[in-house]
Amino acid sequence: MKGSLKKVIIAGAVIVAIGCIVFALSMGGVINLNGSGKIKSKDFLKAQGTELKNEKGETVYLKGINIGNYFVQEFWMGPCKYTDNVTCQKELEEKLVERFGQEKTDKLINTFQDNFFTEKDFDYIKELGFNSIRLPFWYGTFADAEGNWKKDAFKRVDWFVNEAGKRGLYVILDMHGAFGSQNGSDHSGIDGRDAKKTASEFFFGDNAEKNQKLYYEMWEKIAEHYKGNPVVAGYDLLNEPYCTYRYNSGLSDDELHKLVWDIYDVAYDRIRKIDKDHVVIMEATWDSWDLPNPKDYDWTNVMYEYHNYEYSNYDNENNAQIQSMKRKINNVNIGHYDVPNYMGEFNYFNNMDAWVEGLKLLDEEGFNWSIWSYKCRTDNDNWGVQKIASTTVDLENDSYEDIMEAWSNVSDAQENTPLVNAIKESQK
Repeated sequence: MKGSLKKVIIAGAVIVAIGCIVFALSMGGVINLNGSGKIKSKDFLKAQGTELKNEKGETVYLKGINIGNYFVQEFWMGPCKYTDNVTCQKELEEKLVERFGQEKTDKLINTFQDNFFTEKDFDYIKELGFNSIRLPFWYGTFADAEGNWKKDAFKRVDWFVNEAGKRGLYVILDMHGAFGSQNGSDHSGIDGRDAKKTASEFFFGDNAEKNQKLYYEMWEKIAEHYKGNPVVAGYDLLNEPYCTYRYNSGLSDDELHKLVWDIYDVAYDRIRKIDKDHVVIMEATWDSWDLPNPKDYDWTNVMYEYHNYEYSNYDNENNAQIQSMKRKINNVNIGHYDVPNYMGEFNYFNNMDAWVEGLKLLDEEGFNWSIWSYKCRTDNDNWGVQKIASTTVDLENDSYEDIMEAWSNVSDAQENTPLVNAIKESQK
């Protein structure tokens, strides 16, 4: 694969462009999109073979970060305490409405989101040398569980896309939580606890057909809204389908594959009727054989996504983190699909040398990538380049005022300097 890559290399360490520092990356690089640093129509990305190219014919490698916990709170990352009845975004919102009413709930959630990610965070991400952001959302970002759309459904996502584009940052729109949940896990917005397959009502149960219909309709509306927008790098169709029960579902590989590939195919066709230009991104859970040859479905202008976490050895003993990523890369390369590859989530955990070597490895192999994640609590090691306080609120018992105060302060964060330095070192 490497021999076929047409590299756009920006040599040297730093390019100064209208007051914005862009760190030159060793492969593909952060292309200085134009004199102003803003993304314009000529920067629109499309998949050509194994590369993403802009309309000037330049190869662009996406190097970025996820904004986890922003639209879908995961309590291990953020300022909420796990309690008996509240462990995910859906329960969070239901409990707040039950206790305080819809108006106060909306005010609390808006306060959290207003402070969790601000304009200064875009600036900081740009200064780190990244050129892209993966933005996880769930259906509740736009609509309720019955598919009734919010009056201002696109307001915050539009703000996010516009602010990113001003700074030359692409945005990947990531469906992290589909109607009914595609994995029954808290990161989908719905937590099935010990019954995650049963809770995956996007795939299973009496409501699956309805939930899939709402899912297709949501992607159609998103595609209609963002078609022609060059800031949007692509539509990430479905995050980690059936991830927690991939190997103990009772279903065969063929059955699991058909389950999700048919949904990808319908979603692709429905999007393409509206938006013929944006890259459509399909995720594997977890390996290259968990995605089909795109030619079998007549998919074009697509990118394939993989995630990799080596939980067994956080400290990289015996080079475990790097060997894990090498196995994933080799697995992908064996597939030989003529599409760009995207490591959409990964983390090298505690060892900074592993971070340096691991990011260089992805660059050398021509992978697009985005680290998980941007901001996390201080008691969770290197899950974030920014760290917020470990203080948590009890949504079942704490007062409205206490929750408001805690969520007003999530803008207060400290740089995870060792991790930041390792990221910068990897790009020299």
